[in-house]
This record gives sequence, C-alpha cells and structure tokens, in this order.
Amino acid sequence: MPIATAALTAAVALTIGTAGPAQADGTSGYHGCSTTGASGGYDFSNYYGPDARVKLSFRLYDTQADGHHVRIRLISKNVHGTIKRWGWRSHTGGSGTSQTWETYAEDSSGLFDIGVEVARFEGNTMLNQCFDW
Repeated sequence: MPIATAALTAAVALTIGTAGPAQADGTSGYHGCSTTGASGGYDFSNYYGPDARVKLSFRLYDTQADGHHVRIRLISKNVHGTIKRWGWRSHTGGSGTSQTWETYAEDSSGLFDIGVEVARFEGNTMLNQCFDW
C-alpha cells in the first residue's frame, strides 16, 4: 500500500473509530454499522476488482422513537485514495421500521475500498453517524 494511501487509511480509521478497510478481496460480503437511532448496511456482490460494477442491496433501520429520520450511503476510495461520499438514501418510516434499496456502483477512477455510512438527521442536520469500511 503506498504511504499516502496508508496515511489516509490510518487517519480515516482514527477519525471514525473503525477497523481497517474492507478491500476488494472477495466477490461478495457485507458492511454495516449502528449508531444511536439508526442501523444499516449493505450486501455487495460482483466485487472482483476496481473496475467492477458492484451490486448493492442496502438495508436501513430506524431504531429509536425520537422523531428523527435516518439515512445511509455508500463511501468509496478510488485509485488515488480519494474518498467519495455517494448520495444519501433516506428513511422516514419511524421507529421500528426499515427500508431496502437495490442498486449498483461503479467508478471510472476505480472502486478500491467500499464502505457504508449510517446517520440520524434532524432536517438536514446530521446528529450522529457511524462508518464501516
């Protein structure tokens, strides 16, 4: 791993408090995390390398009766170590409910690491979040 990528990975892990990155070392798997009021993740398949078109199946749960909505999104790193935060998917169904989405991800700069971010929001203000690389 290049020094710049290793430093970025270490900084991200230190900042968000998660384990090391989940790299494209298998064709399928799961990433997920939980934070106050929200839990979610995704199953992925067809992840055979950086130029793959990865199939994603997101699941998001609202776990607290607090009047806040929850969101989930893909995060990825490209060949240069640049982190991309994909668009949020929102769930407003209320406590004890969940929502799922089926989609794909691909990036012309490559998908070298993929992960997930789950958060709880008040309007457009993020209250708390978690990450899983």
